[in-house]
Amino acid sequence: MPELQHFWDKVFKQVNPLFAGATSVISFLIFPTEAFIGWSMAIWIATLLDLLTKCFSIFSKCIRRYKSFTLGIFMAFKTKEFSSETFYRKTVVKVVSYLVIQILVGLSMRLALVGAVNMAVSTIIYNFVFWREAASNIENLIDAGADYLQPLLFWMKKKSSNALENEGTPEPGPESMTAPGTEQGGVSDDNNHD
Repeated sequence: MPELQHFWDKVFKQVNPLFAGATSVISFLIFPTEAFIGWSMAIWIATLLDLLTKCFSIFSKCIRRYKSFTLGIFMAFKTKEFSSETFYRKTVVKVVSYLVIQILVGLSMRLALVGAVNMAVSTIIYNFVFWREAASNIENLIDAGADYLQPLLFWMKKKSSNALENEGTPEPGPESMTAPGTEQGGVSDDNNHD
């Protein structure tokens, strides 16, 4: 009996089943196929870049206004243009929103009877979220003073709206990131397992 106690102590100290279980559930919900891993990474990297470009934009505007790097940074905090409370609240809303969207898309794939239809809808959703986040990055850079990016912003907003308009023919998306043998989004129509 002490050996069994020692075994379970070792399991809980080295493996941490709570962490393993939580990551398994999240992975099950968000990544019904390998195709969504690339999309998820792209969206979260774009979100991180959005946070960084927003900070850059706020500080750049203050530095230009006060014509001094140190004074601009100081005044960004003093005037609450860079408010950690507002920044935190908006970031939390964005993170929770994207997680909920990813879980809903993942669940729709898990519960789908026709994988190809849900893969097309999922592609549209991921395309829209990615292009919206990319446009937000460019907007922040334009606010920071990169006015020459206006045509790129126009193109990205058009790309985002096209993702919604072209529901039947989405832009290349998760299908181009699928693993070999999962062309239908990992859902096999062949139920005959000989």
